[in-house]
Formats: sequence, C-alpha cells, structure tokens
Amino acid sequence: MVSDLIEAIETTAMPKLSYYETVESYATLPPETYGPLHEAPEDLMLVHIAMGELDAARKIWHERDLWHQNWPRHPALRLRWLREQLDAVAEPLHAGDRPALARILHGWEAANVQGTELERYWEPTPFPLEL
Repeated sequence: MVSDLIEAIETTAMPKLSYYETVESYATLPPETYGPLHEAPEDLMLVHIAMGELDAARKIWHERDLWHQNWPRHPALRLRWLREQLDAVAEPLHAGDRPALARILHGWEAANVQGTELERYWEPTPFPLEL
C-alpha cells in the first residue's frame, strides 16, 4: 500500500509538479492541463512579462486595454482585478522598465503566499525577466 502511494507520487504527481518549477516550464504546460496558453490573455501577458518577452506582453496589453476601458470599476471582481493588473504594469511595460516590472511581479508573488502555510518556505527567485 505504501509502495503504491510512493509509485503514484513519483509517476503521476512529481512530473506534474515539475511544470511549476520555473516560469519557462509553466509556460509549456500541456493543453490537457490548465496552462497559460489556455488562460485569460491578461494572465498570459504576465507570463510574457515574467519571461522578459515584453513585445508579446505589450501586444496583449494593447488588445486587452481597449476591451477593458469600458470597465474601469466593473462590479465583477475578476474583471476589476484584470483592469487593475493592466493598470499596474502599463507604465513600466511601455517604458521597458524591467526592474519595476520585476518589483511588481515579486510583490504579487509575495502577496500570494503571505498568511499561507507556504510562507515560511517561500523565497523570491529571479524571473527570466531579471536575468
């Protein structure tokens, strides 16, 4: 029974978790999983920013900004959050300010682990954007 659990972890869980080791591997999640290429364009934009692909991120920003302009204070939480996401990265993205973009991403990253069980293990690591 324990050996079955170990085998399941090694053959099923660990290969899936490996996609979350780096931004680059996350961007290659297979289509049958919830991957960034199947996420909202705003989320894919953040993957491009984290990877340092600022031209691709700017393209999405321009496409989505037009769509979101009519919803600056939309009551739907997800749409309001997407608008805030676009606004937060707009200036540094268009200026090519990689350090500012990295600070924003690291701030969001830290906010996601604060108050969770992961907080004591989490350490910020550089994004490809910073390398």
